[in-house]
Amino acid sequence: MKLRDSPIYHEKQSFWLCAKHSLNNVLQQELYTHADLERIAKYLHELHPEQTGWLKFNSHKNFLGFGDYDVNVITSALQEHGYELLWHDNRSDIEEADLSNSVGLIVHIQPEWFFRRGHWFAVKHFNQVLTTPVVPVTYVGQPRAARSTSPERGSHEYDAKTFEPGFWNLDSKLVHPEHIGDRKDLNEFLRQLSKRNRVHVLLIVPLNTPSTASLSS
Repeated sequence: MKLRDSPIYHEKQSFWLCAKHSLNNVLQQELYTHADLERIAKYLHELHPEQTGWLKFNSHKNFLGFGDYDVNVITSALQEHGYELLWHDNRSDIEEADLSNSVGLIVHIQPEWFFRRGHWFAVKHFNQVLTTPVVPVTYVGQPRAARSTSPERGSHEYDAKTFEPGFWNLDSKLVHPEHIGDRKDLNEFLRQLSKRNRVHVLLIVPLNTPSTASLSS
């Protein structure tokens, strides 16, 4: 089975555009472009110029235009399409979060290493049985230079595997989405992430969805 035959929409990492990839991956279509997020970041910058500091850089994005968008850009982008973010309160366990109205999660991880850049990625639940290509973990973990010499990923044949309904990791740094499992598996996945990184979990819900005790908008 070829990667392009996968039933899951999955954008791969480009520059520092993980916010764009996360939005499109969690909503399963190309709703947002680089230009869309640049426009939103510019609008937010002009809306509150007093927050830019004496250097006058746009604090919502990378000043060279390569991405690195903050949560305000993601929030505004979602609102344009009828969604909002609910923040999970890290003082409570992730298993307490009510996911019943959520269309997916966007997770931000900040490695403990001082010079490592933060990263956004999407997690989504699929209600149907899915058959997808299975990419060896050793291939996923190869550095970019090594991957560039590998066979063309779109045409390379992989074994196929059928998965029950469940949560999927749609991280743009992965060659292909990875099946997480059921809600208990998701809870453990996020707990393990928290052991190595500072983690913030954001739920994407339709606008005007009430928050719960363990969530804050």
